[in-house]
Amino acid sequence: MRSRKIPVKPIALLALAALLGLGLLVARGTAGRQASEPSYAPPADLPRGGLELLEAVPFVLDEPFVHEWRAEKPLARAGYLLALRADADLARTRETLEPVLYVGDQTAERCHPVTGDTLVVLVPAELGADGRIALEPESVPIWFGTLELPERVDAARIAAERALAEARGLGPAARGPRVRLAADQAVRARTRWELEPYLEDLIARHVQR
Repeated sequence: MRSRKIPVKPIALLALAALLGLGLLVARGTAGRQASEPSYAPPADLPRGGLELLEAVPFVLDEPFVHEWRAEKPLARAGYLLALRADADLARTRETLEPVLYVGDQTAERCHPVTGDTLVVLVPAELGADGRIALEPESVPIWFGTLELPERVDAARIAAERALAEARGLGPAARGPRVRLAADQAVRARTRWELEPYLEDLIARHVQR
């Protein structure tokens, strides 16, 4: 016996489509709320320890590089190489969570193993249409934040940590007695790796004594 097809009424199809559409809207709404919910709650306080700016060397590159010390992995073509003196316990290199070093609205890349109180870092920055680097390291807050892996830090966490730092009165680093701020003498290089000799020079002059 040939089986008889049961006709599906158009109104039933419309009802099914409406239900599916409603389900998608609910799912999207839930996903949107989850994405907007903060994944980080700032602590009551931050590590304490004075920072001193010893030297600041601006750089501009022909080719952008990926800033790996951020969750978003942003591209950058400019920034500063900084030599800083800090509390030795906060500055020392760790193999686990560490007090993240922030410079303005950016995380700093530590460029050598630190066992003492001096560290050399690379801080990416925006490059304006006029060719100027959109960062003044002597004017922005520089501080150690709470324990985390820098590569997991995103813009929302940076904003929360900066707000907390400013609320605690943490501002720009103190300027050393012989600080060099070569704002008008930016290093020009092709790639990020061509900055290595300049980093090694900073390390040799400020760290390896």
